[in-house]
Amino acid sequence: MTRQLVLVGGGHSHLFTLGRLGELTGRGITVTLVTPDRHHYYSGMGPGMFGGFYHPDAIRIDVQALAEQGGAHCIVSAATGLDPKQRVLSLADGRFLSYDILSLNVGSETTVSSPPVDTTLPVKPIANLVRARELLLSLAGSHPPRLLVVGGGAAGVEVAGNGRRLLGQQGTVTLAAGGGVLPSFPGKARNVVLRSFAARGITILEGTSVERWEKGRAVFANGRTVDFDLALLATGVTPPPALTYFCLPLASDGSLLVNRFLQAETCPEILAGGDCITFAERPLQRVGVYAVRQGPVLFRNIKALAAGEPLTPFSPQRSYLQLLNLGDGTAIFVRNGFTWHGRLAWQLKDAIDRRFVDTYRLTAITRRN
Repeated sequence: MTRQLVLVGGGHSHLFTLGRLGELTGRGITVTLVTPDRHHYYSGMGPGMFGGFYHPDAIRIDVQALAEQGGAHCIVSAATGLDPKQRVLSLADGRFLSYDILSLNVGSETTVSSPPVDTTLPVKPIANLVRARELLLSLAGSHPPRLLVVGGGAAGVEVAGNGRRLLGQQGTVTLAAGGGVLPSFPGKARNVVLRSFAARGITILEGTSVERWEKGRAVFANGRTVDFDLALLATGVTPPPALTYFCLPLASDGSLLVNRFLQAETCPEILAGGDCITFAERPLQRVGVYAVRQGPVLFRNIKALAAGEPLTPFSPQRSYLQLLNLGDGTAIFVRNGFTWHGRLAWQLKDAIDRRFVDTYRLTAITRRN
């Protein structure tokens, strides 16, 4: 029977396992969680926290507590390398861990094509939005803050809308959407954003991208300049560069290739989920819903590998619900091309997000008691 399980990362795909570690440790399996931060910030509530709908503590899960209360050991460090032949994981703090089964959930990073400056932050990791909120509120005491959000996708729209809520009537908010606003969404969703942002004084720049950064200024390809106190980058996601040091088969974008059982293609003892993978059977959008749905499959397959039993395939859904928080107490609901906008959509999003986070916060409280 397998004795050494290492979980790398405490993100969306590993939360299901972290909430049920007793089933593994109770079988005599030694479990170690490796995470660069003891807290996991839930991305679905990040923009809402930025806008003031939630306190930062309300959107984070103490994954170290979950691990330790489930009988596992937690190491707060980053994984920097892997020797799959020797089954050894290397850590940033200089330690090495042996494993029988390894599961990777190392997330993604914001894609940055231009060198950032001191007043530029990527929206990932979500903890950056906590820093961004604190910075803008501190500036508001001396002058009206100027916020620039780069990226016209769902993340950029949510961050810009909630930035307006954060600043109130003070300062300026500019959304730079070089590829357009919500280009992969139905036209109705785009029109809702355009109307909402126009009514709230949010400037939208489309059809041009940032050519270079200067101190406190973004220079666009069409010659326009935008002065800012803080620029937040929501320009898409890319797998973490550390994967290139893991000696595993990678897709063209640097993500880990996995089969239908979420196994690394040449190492059946290695599982993975979330934004760091490419599902070989068909491309999947890097959205939270897939990472969350992979959680139970990873847990079942960890148990199956430990017991030498058949694995469960991951069957991704063809369509999924998207809910965008516009920062004004409304949200956009999109599924299968159907678009709905209003306060009820926001209430639905709020209820879904709170229930997800509370599942793991309450698990920790229950175990402490």
